[in-house]
Amino acid sequence: MAFIKADIKCPTFGRTISTSLYFPTDLPENVGNKVKGVITLLHGITNTADDWMMYSAAPRYAADNGYILVAPSADNSFYLDNEFGTPFYTLLTQELPAQLNAIFNIPNEREKNYIAGLSMGGYGALLLGLSQPQKYAAIGSFSGALDMAAMVEAAKQMPAFASVLTPLFGPSLTMPKSADLLKLVQQVATLPSAQQPRIFQTCGLQDNDEMQILTQNQNFNKVAAALPLDYTFKTWPGVHEWNFWDRSLAEFIGFIQNSDYAERKRRDWGAMH
Repeated sequence: MAFIKADIKCPTFGRTISTSLYFPTDLPENVGNKVKGVITLLHGITNTADDWMMYSAAPRYAADNGYILVAPSADNSFYLDNEFGTPFYTLLTQELPAQLNAIFNIPNEREKNYIAGLSMGGYGALLLGLSQPQKYAAIGSFSGALDMAAMVEAAKQMPAFASVLTPLFGPSLTMPKSADLLKLVQQVATLPSAQQPRIFQTCGLQDNDEMQILTQNQNFNKVAAALPLDYTFKTWPGVHEWNFWDRSLAEFIGFIQNSDYAERKRRDWGAMH
């Protein structure tokens, strides 16, 4: 295996993006000797690219199944082009993938690329995946902050959170339509099924603190479940933390492979007791 921490310069925007990468160079015999694809993992608010590598078993899950992991740092951007700041959406959908392909020869075919994230990163995964359906075969959102309109309204009463959203939307906190996941998922549903990314969403049943994450996920589910999409929403007991997100990633890998990988991992965990 190989872990690489790369500071990748994106000269078009005068910005260097810190990116953590994992390469499964010692693939198990049952996987074969070829990489199956690439999973881009997006972090949550106040966190960095390193979190997925340090706090979860993401590298082990990737090694089990033959996936490269790419985890970029994106500040508290919600993976949007900021009104006052770095255009992270453009960087992550255009320049960073081009640089990664040029430097590391990372596969860029749609059928080999998947994107997933937790909390803010769950929003980001759906934002990037739904607005760029030609780039990703599947999207995973784990405890995603999915209702941006509700968060904008909450920010008007929460100065600390308003300080996060103001650089994104300006002092008036006016959310553009392009940031609305409900509109994006409805647009994707009009595409031929072969052009739609598959969608996998999870949320813990106790994840309903002041940001009402469970409610946000339930509201997204009400819309997405009624659309002609390959869409799955799973819940189980859990809160906003790494045990839940770790299992969610195993479930997502099983989902994209149409395999029982998550079930096998749960049996492994159960055997430890």
